[in-house]
Amino acid sequence: MDAATAIKKVAPDGVDLVVEVAISANSQLNIDVVKPRASVASYANDRGGEFTLDVRQNMIKNLRYQFVLLYTVGDAALTAAVEDITLALVDGALPVGENAGLPLHRFPLAKTAAAHQAVQDGAVGKVLVDVS
Repeated sequence: MDAATAIKKVAPDGVDLVVEVAISANSQLNIDVVKPRASVASYANDRGGEFTLDVRQNMIKNLRYQFVLLYTVGDAALTAAVEDITLALVDGALPVGENAGLPLHRFPLAKTAAAHQAVQDGAVGKVLVDVS
């Protein structure tokens, strides 16, 4: 099953928000899965490069792009985000793990190179390095 089909299975009417870390690679996928008037928030660009968009397809969806650089949003916004995400995790609103469709791949600090390689190899889910 391709990514668009998998997303549409979970959200048949489309999604309102995409949090993007590979905007160049996923530009068509985003168009394929969003609802009209959706937003794409990008805080990274996998392997750099330029981002080119199909103006007409984006206009048809009235798609909005928001670029975020966490280093420049300010301490108050970062603190609020940490607090809000922590509360959402505690409340169970942001489930993670295999059952939630977001597998976790854990590596000890001594295996950081292996964790980096897992990301480069396209690991699905979250790659975590345990530093304790």
